Amino acid sequence: MVYEGAMDGFVFRCVRGNAEESAPVSRPAEALSRRGQLPGAFGYDRAAHLFRTLQAEGSDAVDLLPAAFPTSWMVNAKATSRTFVHWTAAEPVWAELLSILSFDLSTDEWLTLPEAQRTAAGVAVTTLSGMPSASLCAVTKVLALLRPQLVPLMDDAAIWFALGAVAEPKSADAPAAGPEQFLPMMDWFAAEAKRSDAALVELARTHTMAVLDAPQVLDRLLWWASWGHRLFEKEA
Repeated sequence: MVYEGAMDGFVFRCVRGNAEESAPVSRPAEALSRRGQLPGAFGYDRAAHLFRTLQAEGSDAVDLLPAAFPTSWMVNAKATSRTFVHWTAAEPVWAELLSILSFDLSTDEWLTLPEAQRTAAGVAVTTLSGMPSASLCAVTKVLALLRPQLVPLMDDAAIWFALGAVAEPKSADAPAAGPEQFLPMMDWFAAEAKRSDAALVELARTHTMAVLDAPQVLDRLLWWASWGHRLFEKEA
């Protein structure tokens, strides 16, 4: 079992070298609610659901990029408006990436994606994150709006917590994780979503502040466990 009732606790399995380490989150439903009360998170979650609805009704994700770029600021993406100009010029790169990470691709399907497609996705992320003032973190904060069922927010704190692949950050203001962390983080996230599906579905069902699917719940708990709880501890 990975949880003792979705309302009581949730357990991450984090990578530490060649071993796994359990990292529990107590009162995950409360954690989701506290995060959801933050103004940026409140708006970001609703925007992600709007983008999902628009695509389900026939909109192309590429056509939604001009709105998704600045919406990423709601969760503190550090890409600047100048970055958005460069990203707009790289629309074919976004188009390829969003085609690989298709609207209906699940986390389970990601784990069995052909190697050529995984490699192409990594190359696209490397290209986009290498543009002025861009980063892996900023790219994923756009992707998570358009592919919320698949892509987590890859802040340094999340990568440190999940994989131990970067140093524990003291600030969220200067993301340093490189694009080489994209594929490992996607794999870890997909595996965690599969392992904890029952708990995540239950938490999504009872969360009333926004429409979240199970992987989005996992992403929000990842933020809480790796970084967000510190913000509330400071307030206390």
